[in-house]
Amino acid sequence: MSQSNDMDNLSIQEDKSPLDLQQEDREKMQVLVSNFSEEQLNRYEMYRRASFSKAPIKRLIQSIAGSSVSQNVVIAISGVAKVFAGEVVEGALDVMEELGETGPVKPKHLRESVRRLRSKK
Repeated sequence: MSQSNDMDNLSIQEDKSPLDLQQEDREKMQVLVSNFSEEQLNRYEMYRRASFSKAPIKRLIQSIAGSSVSQNVVIAISGVAKVFAGEVVEGALDVMEELGETGPVKPKHLRESVRRLRSKK
């Protein structure tokens, strides 16, 4: 896509309200999910349902921050932790593929994935 097309698309997006953009995103997601295979749909449902327990996250944040935190902060940090865990697992799967290994992810794959994520800083 050319730079002028990118700018046109950007200006079109700026004209839309946040609610319109959310609706567009929701519609795109519905199209994507409707094309999932049964296995992909099961995996996606498991991803959507998975979460970290809020109480331990809250205790950890409070021990680091030294003060109480709101429920919104706990929810946000839980979301970030979920994304990080997903990136670690994806990286571990990449490591396995590079090594030509199959089967379940092993601790060595996870450690290498975390090492690579840390080196990206």
